Amino acid sequence: MGGGVSKLASVYGPVTDDLPRVADRLLELASEHDRLLGETLEHVFQSGGKLIRPALVLLSGRLGSYPIDELVTLAASLEVVHTATLVHDDTIDGALTRRGVPTVSAVWDGKVAILVGDFLLALSAQLASLLDSVRIMRLLSETVMAMSSGELRQYAASSSHAVDEADYFQRIAGKTASLFAMCCEGAAIISGQSEEEIAALRAYGSNLGLAFQISDDVLDFRGDEKTLGKPAGNDLLQGTITLPVILLASRLPAGSSLGRDIAEGRNVKAVVEAVRGSDVLDVSIERAGGYASRAREALRGFGDSEAKETLVALTEQVTERRA
Repeated sequence: MGGGVSKLASVYGPVTDDLPRVADRLLELASEHDRLLGETLEHVFQSGGKLIRPALVLLSGRLGSYPIDELVTLAASLEVVHTATLVHDDTIDGALTRRGVPTVSAVWDGKVAILVGDFLLALSAQLASLLDSVRIMRLLSETVMAMSSGELRQYAASSSHAVDEADYFQRIAGKTASLFAMCCEGAAIISGQSEEEIAALRAYGSNLGLAFQISDDVLDFRGDEKTLGKPAGNDLLQGTITLPVILLASRLPAGSSLGRDIAEGRNVKAVVEAVRGSDVLDVSIERAGGYASRAREALRGFGDSEAKETLVALTEQVTERRA
C-alpha cells in the first residue's frame, strides 16, 4: 500500500496528505509481530494499490466532523479486510504475482497464505473494535459476510461457467460494492452525520463499487500484462464470466460454436478476441457510467465542499481508468 500513488490518487484532493497515515498504521502493525508473520504482513502492506478504499473513508468523513484518528483506524481496518480477500483469492487461484509483486503463496506457500489471510480478518475486527461502536462492528460483520458470499457465488459461477447477468450483479454487489459502501457508511457514522447522510453515503459507495468492478472487468480485456500485472482475459482463464462476456453471449445465435465455448469454458483465446472485436466493452463502460451517475446523485443533499467535489470526481475517474 505504501508503494506510490496511482492515477486515481490524483483526485483524492483534501485527504491526500492524510492517506499516508493509513499506510503507516498498517506497517506499524506488521512490526508488532514475530518474524514470519511480520515479514508476510509487511510484504502485503507494501504491495502498492489504488488507495481508493482508505480515501473513501477519509473523504466521507470530511463531510462530517472529520475525527482523523478514528477515521484512520477505520480505514486501516477496511484495507486489512480487502488485503485478506486478495491473499485468499491469490492462493485459491494459484496466482504467482499481483500488480507485478510476488504473492504470499509464491514467496512462502499456500498454507502460510491462508493463515495470513485468516489473521488479517481477525486483525481487521480488532482494529474496528478500538472504535467502541457496536454499529460499526455489526456493519463490518455484515460486510465480510457479503464479500464471502460474493466470492462463493463467483466460485460457483466459475465452476459451472454460468452466463447469468443477474447472478453477475449479485456477485459484484457482494465482493466489491459492499466494502465500498462500508467505507462510506462507516465514516459517516464515525463523523457524526445524520441518518439521511449516512444512507446517502452508503448509496454512493455501493454504486461507485459497482461502477468500479465493471470497469475493472473491462480492463481485464482492454489492458495488457504490463499494465495489469496479469494476462489480458485472466478472469476468463480462471473461469470467471464477467459482464462483457455475458453481453456477448446474449447476442449469439442459439447453438453457436462460440456460445458453446463460453458455456463450456473452452477456446478462451477466441472468446477474448470476440469480446475485443465487438462493442460489448463500450456497452459495459456505459453500464458502469450509469452506476457512477447514481453515485453522484446520492451526493446531491450535501453542501458544496472540496470533499464532495472529490467524491464526484472519483465517479468520473473510475470509468476512465486504464490500470
